[in-house]
Amino acid sequence: MPKGRNEVVDSVVNLNSMHAMTSWLARQGRIRVDLMNRWRRRYFSAYTADEPVAARFRARQLQAVLRVAPLTMLANGLNAVLIVGAFWTDPLRPVLLLWAAAITWVVGRGLRVWWRTRRRAAPARASARAMRRATLHASLLAALWAAIPWLLFAGAGPGHRLLLAVITTGMICAGGFALATTPVAGTAYVLILAGGAMSVLVAGHLPLARVVGALLFVYAYIVIASVWSTARMFGARLMAEAQAERQNEVIGLLLRDFEENASDLLWETDAAGRLRRVSPKLAATLATPAEQLAARPILDLLKRMAPRSAGTADPIGPFRERLRRGEPFRDLPLALQHSGGKRWWSVTAKPLRDAEGRVAGWRGVAADITQAHSATEQLTWLAHFDPLTGLTNRHRFRAQLGEMLAAGPMRPGCALLCLDLDNFKITNDTLGHAAGDALLQEVARRLVAGARRTDTVARLGGDEFAVILRELASPDEAAGLTQRLIETLNTPCEVQGARVAARASVGLVMVPASASDVDAVLEQADLALYAAKASGGGGFRVFEPQMAASMRRRQRIEQALRQALAQGELSLAYQPQVDLRSRRVIGLEALLRWQHPELGAVSPAEFVPVAEEAGLIRPIGQWVLAQACRDAMQWPQTLTVSVNVSPVQAMSHDLVPVTQAALRDSGLAASRLELEITESIFMHDSEATLAVLRTLRDSGVRVALDDFGTGYSSLSYLRRFPFDTLKIDRSFVHELPSRPDTQAIVGMIAALAATLRMKIVAEGVEDAAQLRLLESYGCDAMQGYLVARPMPAHRLAGFFADWGGRRPAEVFMPVETDPVHNPQAV
Repeated sequence: MPKGRNEVVDSVVNLNSMHAMTSWLARQGRIRVDLMNRWRRRYFSAYTADEPVAARFRARQLQAVLRVAPLTMLANGLNAVLIVGAFWTDPLRPVLLLWAAAITWVVGRGLRVWWRTRRRAAPARASARAMRRATLHASLLAALWAAIPWLLFAGAGPGHRLLLAVITTGMICAGGFALATTPVAGTAYVLILAGGAMSVLVAGHLPLARVVGALLFVYAYIVIASVWSTARMFGARLMAEAQAERQNEVIGLLLRDFEENASDLLWETDAAGRLRRVSPKLAATLATPAEQLAARPILDLLKRMAPRSAGTADPIGPFRERLRRGEPFRDLPLALQHSGGKRWWSVTAKPLRDAEGRVAGWRGVAADITQAHSATEQLTWLAHFDPLTGLTNRHRFRAQLGEMLAAGPMRPGCALLCLDLDNFKITNDTLGHAAGDALLQEVARRLVAGARRTDTVARLGGDEFAVILRELASPDEAAGLTQRLIETLNTPCEVQGARVAARASVGLVMVPASASDVDAVLEQADLALYAAKASGGGGFRVFEPQMAASMRRRQRIEQALRQALAQGELSLAYQPQVDLRSRRVIGLEALLRWQHPELGAVSPAEFVPVAEEAGLIRPIGQWVLAQACRDAMQWPQTLTVSVNVSPVQAMSHDLVPVTQAALRDSGLAASRLELEITESIFMHDSEATLAVLRTLRDSGVRVALDDFGTGYSSLSYLRRFPFDTLKIDRSFVHELPSRPDTQAIVGMIAALAATLRMKIVAEGVEDAAQLRLLESYGCDAMQGYLVARPMPAHRLAGFFADWGGRRPAEVFMPVETDPVHNPQAV
């Protein structure tokens, strides 16, 4: 390689080496600077903040110093006057006057800055340069005061030296504390002034100079440490305020976002109850400009918007009372008249309190619950009234009858009528269900028109009606009113173009003053009704004791029932439950059967009430539960067994141990057992019953509400107990394809179950039309003749095999087994 070329290569290598060395030195320099900055921030910084925040902090630091500037400048001026006055005869008077002029200039500058910031708003931010100027100002002032001991201490007498020592020490302490919020300036001030004083002591070779200098050093160190401690506390407060401000900003953004995207409204009042911070959404909802709402008393506004209703003196009284109490409240319903109609609001609020704990205002949220309130009112109405006729339903009728009986001997004379339409089934079958509904509505209208205002007319179900006659003077008056109602009903009417005679049979019972049992009175009226029908219909019969001949069969049943369990006459039949999505069998319901040698097959609807009244239902129920668990152990593990529990069992204290014993003895998992109860159990000790049900559910047993919508108080107890399953009664399913009102009820029940996350099972499904409607409403499972009739346990294996092998198109073709009972008895 040529020599020139080698030199070029060497030069390039040298340059690269120099560049690498320079880069390494630069990196090392940056590392050292970074370490120095970290050390400085750790030991010589009152806070750690980004520049925008630090600028606000610096402004607050300088403002704190300026607040005491008049006092500190006044102290500087007074001390300067003392020095000049004490040393006026000193030969260094000209120098002293120059020093005093310099002090005056520094004091005047400080006062001028203070006056300028006092006359106008203090700046929100301060630069690092402003902090350096403050440090320079403090250093200059300290240097001027440090010059005094150097000039005057050596030639001064003992008294003058004492004056210099006191003034110097005071200036060190006072200046350090005055500059505590600006620690760098305070430190510079103390070091310069203390350093000057100590140097004078050391240079003067005075007795105890070193001791006094050491003390002065210690005092200066204490002052500096106090300065930094105060500065750090001040900085911590600034950091806390900044953090709180950021949190308030975030909360404000979240609240604004919440109000913009949610249907709820935010509101706030001051201590006097006047609205403040009115949001655009609140103004838009109330159709009033925000400036008109601001500072307006909220009570006056709500009172103006409250709907006018008779008998309501103060429509916003509950809201007013909550504000008066000064306690938080939630979900207070409030009716307001605006936006062209009546709206319901749910109001939640809590009081805002000042430092002394007094209510300084209110802050809350209001949610429009009009739709939910309307739905609740509709459900409540459906729970108490018949949807077809608008009459009182069975539940409400029983409640009113019970209230009347509870009045005892003090009540006026009264009677009970039970009515049943003659040949209604023929009318319904020949003219159609729509005509049947129209006939029922016409009958209801005529009953209401013929009854008095004090009477109660109810539809008990189907074509059964009942009337409570109150304030009767005699049985003859009751008979006359009954005959008038029959004549009113017997008048032919037009139903969808056809002329129909709505003949009715009526049973009348005069309620004695001693009567207290609702069921007994209803039974007597039913016995009279049966007698009227047996007499050919179209008239009425008054209850007589001899009509109780049917009670003899009841007594016969009771006697036989006492031996039925011991003699093995009771058995269980099982009806499959099918999941509507997978078409798989998911469980079976156990149904009690009784075959007596003489009475034959007795319907459960007949002997179960007898067993309950005779006190036999508990041992029978215990046997049913144990046998159902044993049978279920023979099925696939995925199948559950549902067992009906009578109200007597549900309200007994031994239901929990009996259930646990049945599960333990059979080995059945608790999750495979479902207990079905009816709403009637809640007519008595509901709290104790709920406690029993909760204990069972906590142990893993499922709980279903049977015959939902036909019993006592379903809506109330759905909120208080989380049922696993709701069972739609077969009466609803039977009328489902033909009655829009029934469809509305079933749809509402399905929606309610979905909202409450409960499984819904339909009973008594017999045809594909019913099935399609139930599927459209989101029903989870079904049972009925469309799948299979109830069957004994030994036939289940064959049913499982047959069901699993059927083609999809055949899945819901009825499975024939030996019939056991008619559908109503199953």
